[in-house]
Amino acid sequence: MRFPLFLTVVLLVLAAACAYMGGRTLALSPAAAAHPALVWGVLALFVGLLFGVSALGRVRALRPWRPFLTALSYGLFGFMATYLLYLAAADLLQALAGALTGIRAGPWLVPLAAAAALGSELAGLATALRPASVRRVEVPIRDLPPGLDGFRIVQISDLHLGPLVRRAQVDHILAATAALAPDLVAVTGDLVDGSPDGEVGDQARRLGALRATHGVCFVTGNHEYYSGVSRWLEVFRDLGWRVLHNEHLLVEHGGARLAVAGMPDPTARTHPAGGPGPDLARALAGMPPDAVPILLYHPPTGTAAAERAGVRLQLSGHTHGGQFFPWSVVVQRLYAHPAGLGKQGGMWIYTSVGTGFWGTPNRFLVPSELTLLVLRRAAQD
Repeated sequence: MRFPLFLTVVLLVLAAACAYMGGRTLALSPAAAAHPALVWGVLALFVGLLFGVSALGRVRALRPWRPFLTALSYGLFGFMATYLLYLAAADLLQALAGALTGIRAGPWLVPLAAAAALGSELAGLATALRPASVRRVEVPIRDLPPGLDGFRIVQISDLHLGPLVRRAQVDHILAATAALAPDLVAVTGDLVDGSPDGEVGDQARRLGALRATHGVCFVTGNHEYYSGVSRWLEVFRDLGWRVLHNEHLLVEHGGARLAVAGMPDPTARTHPAGGPGPDLARALAGMPPDAVPILLYHPPTGTAAAERAGVRLQLSGHTHGGQFFPWSVVVQRLYAHPAGLGKQGGMWIYTSVGTGFWGTPNRFLVPSELTLLVLRRAAQD
């Protein structure tokens, strides 16, 4: 029942956005108004490709065109998502100018919005195709045992392995992670977009070369459930990764103990193959009282409950930090912990902006990251 409702809401929002973009573009631009069929045709192409690329790929005669059509679809998505907000800003600017001065803004507003959207998408493309940069974050934890001071965690999140992720980017992640010499690698979901068969599966299996003193831990994101979660979990376990599904791994390091707990993405509750949803009590059950608990959980939510349960650090992703401006500003208003290091009472939370990108290869002003988190003993009062 939830999926039909979700799909209905998505379609209504998409229809409203397209109606607004088409209607206001024609109203604000005399040049566009002279070619209404072109304006509505581009919007129809955008919607058609958005929903039709996967279906077109099943048509044998069109399979050679699928990479091009996929790239075109993602490109149009990025452009429209940006143009929508720039057009709204231009619309607002004209309304304010008219109300305050009585002067109508010129016909340059729509071309300016379109040029800004195209320019920011091209700049974001260049950023998205660059290897993820390493971001080092020190997390000061009170009462951290001396043996865990300096414990190094590499976080990989929201890589979204798919047709537009190049092998060179995966190789960079492997090389950069090895150079960081982590004690633990934490993969916090949305690693894949596609079937374990074929190129996506090959790329994921290459990540089996990830090494850390205490191995690799994995929790699901929502996209694993869209891509055949049962088969993917088999792949990850075959790589030697520890899949944390409402459970924890006890790590002994430097004479101290770290409990690495993990919960599945909330999508598990409604997915036919999802199994039990996130259960914090179950994930922490049986944890020794002297162990320092950290939590891997794809969305940066549930932080109040985690803090009450004694978790000292939560590692999340999911938001992409908005992925590209101006949506990065919108996301800041939607989440309490949208990106970077924050705090919930006595618990730290780190939200990765993502090691890759989803959909449109656009990272304008929000570059991807490979995160190195170093646990430190906090100064005592």
